[in-house]
Amino acid sequence: MLKRLVAWLKALSRWCFTEFRLVWLALLVVGFAAFIAFRIGASEPQIRLTGLVLQWLGLLTVVHGIRETRKLFGRPSLLQVLREKVARFPRWRRDAFVHVGTGAMTISGGSASAHVWSKIDPAAPIEERVNALTRNVERMNERLIQTQKENDAELRKHSESLHQERQVREKGDDKLRQLMEAAETGGLDISLIGLVWLAVGLILSTASPEIAQWVR
Repeated sequence: MLKRLVAWLKALSRWCFTEFRLVWLALLVVGFAAFIAFRIGASEPQIRLTGLVLQWLGLLTVVHGIRETRKLFGRPSLLQVLREKVARFPRWRRDAFVHVGTGAMTISGGSASAHVWSKIDPAAPIEERVNALTRNVERMNERLIQTQKENDAELRKHSESLHQERQVREKGDDKLRQLMEAAETGGLDISLIGLVWLAVGLILSTASPEIAQWVR
């Protein structure tokens, strides 16, 4: 029983520090700031400076959230964007560039099929004419069967293409939905911590004279 209790307490401690590590971080920073601001003999500049540090920490969480969101959607960082804009700054002397265009011409080939048809001589005996008609009917039947096979192959090809396109589109929609969910909810914890730090920093900076007078 005692071993089970000890194992459960260890698991509970790991769960608390793992699942709520950001909460502990926020409370640790706020507690350290409160210790500095509310200690006996704290001066007004010290309290105001502590509030300013908390405000900067809160703003840094916002910057971190923007950076992670841009990285999530494959966008360049703000520093890279700034470098690209600076690189496009107009120079005093511009070099002339001559662009030479190239063209390409493609020739597509086609396929042709020849069909044999037995001619019927009206002066021929009746048996030969019947045989010619029979051969023409058989060839026509073969041609219809071949055409049907080609149409079935084309329909099957288009069906497979549409199926693959639908799968690719569904995967793209799922990926976009996951990105949107991650962008909307993934940084909420960091944003809440930044909001707490920013609020406490504003309180310390605004009420620094009253706090300094109270802790004297």
